Amino acid sequence: MRPFPKRILTFYLVIILTFLVGCQTQVPVFITTSPGSTNTPFQPVHPTATLTPQPTHTPTNTSTPIPTETPMPEPTNTFSPEPTEKTDPPTEEVTAGEVIVPILLYHHVSETIDTQYNVHPDRFAEQMKWLNDHGYSTITIADVARLILDGGELPERPVVLTFDDGYLDVYKNAYPIMQQYGYVGTFFIIGSTVDTTQNLSTKKLTNLINSGWEIGSHSMSHIDLNQGNNWEYEIIGSKSLLEGKLGVPILTFAYPYGLADAAVIRYTIDAGYTSAVGLGSNVTHDKNTLFFLNRKEVKSWYGLDFFEDFMPWTE
Repeated sequence: MRPFPKRILTFYLVIILTFLVGCQTQVPVFITTSPGSTNTPFQPVHPTATLTPQPTHTPTNTSTPIPTETPMPEPTNTFSPEPTEKTDPPTEEVTAGEVIVPILLYHHVSETIDTQYNVHPDRFAEQMKWLNDHGYSTITIADVARLILDGGELPERPVVLTFDDGYLDVYKNAYPIMQQYGYVGTFFIIGSTVDTTQNLSTKKLTNLINSGWEIGSHSMSHIDLNQGNNWEYEIIGSKSLLEGKLGVPILTFAYPYGLADAAVIRYTIDAGYTSAVGLGSNVTHDKNTLFFLNRKEVKSWYGLDFFEDFMPWTE
């Protein structure tokens, strides 16, 4: 037989080797996805993020959202009111009966507490300056009751600044600001919290009294009095406790949560208080509302536009 040419043999060997090597090579797989698809559920992208944020276990406070239409700007904590020389405010003589006076309600005045019931000290200082600039002078809830019942001398632009519960931050932050304007407040104290952590001590309450503040009762343990019947402990017991610690008459009462039905109001009258306060927006008070005087809560996000809208004298 004639020998097979080497050139042709080499050619066929190359073809066979190429085929064998190609059989061991993996064929690439192409996966197609729809535009914008992702391997994880959709997550909004934060504008400032540059890395994938790590999960956090810190809970966010969603119980008291701040309305989006009037967001509170970040406090600057730079307010420092100029000392002002206090002169006696103009007064008028009023007869017993109807009294026009806005009553404001605060809870916390703090730099750190995140709740709708807290007003930052800078914002509180701006509010006190607004009141002073517009000629307001402070009186107490006991003064309001006395004027309704007996009449007497009343500042031309009176306002009552009330504080509920007895938090220490009010003494540390609100009290010094109010002193610069000669302002006083009415502080409604939960009896069982006196001399406890983050609440006012007997000594500090006495300091407020010596500065012209009024101390009232906010019950013994801050329960909804409409739902309970331990009124002797809550209404009478808190009055006796505060009077024993402070050595002054406790004449006014603040209903917890601003709630009081007819039976609770009657018990409060019989307990020896001269007036009591709830919640509401009326600035006109008389004998019919003496044991449910309306107070307007000042929320964390309120700006000076709230004062322009709510306060009866703005010029």
